[in-house]
Amino acid sequence: MGNIWRERGTVTKDRKIYRLAYWCCCAVLAVTFLSGYHKILYPDRFALAVYRFHLLPDALVNISALFVPWLEMVCAACLLLFPKFRIAALWITLFLLAAFTTAIGINLIQGTAFSCGCFSNAPDAEPMNGMSIVRNFMLMALTGLAFAAEKRSRPSAGNMMV
Repeated sequence: MGNIWRERGTVTKDRKIYRLAYWCCCAVLAVTFLSGYHKILYPDRFALAVYRFHLLPDALVNISALFVPWLEMVCAACLLLFPKFRIAALWITLFLLAAFTTAIGINLIQGTAFSCGCFSNAPDAEPMNGMSIVRNFMLMALTGLAFAAEKRSRPSAGNMMV
């Protein structure tokens, strides 16, 4: 069968892109897993954090506090175990990060300071601040990089031999 790539030398280039996608996905996976894990362990604390944002109607607070951590864990599982679903998992992760960053920004502008519940729901957890937004932007950039590299590492019909 031989090499399926049309151009000479693209195998090593594509292998590098695949490795970049793999390591970016691993980093996003680790952060997503850690973020979702403690929220699943302590749903009441996460529900309180969601409530403190005052951005959702009260009726949606508990549903969101139960649904979002499991969505994060499913995305982490897809990044690790199901390569066919990596791009979808990265899109969902990017959307969640954008939503969380917006919520944090709104509350910082309003002057409220409490733990956002992103990585810890402990009573003595550090309150959100500008670094929370910087952290989320860095995670969004890493997710975008993983997305771009993952998309580029997949062969398309145009660069495969028939």
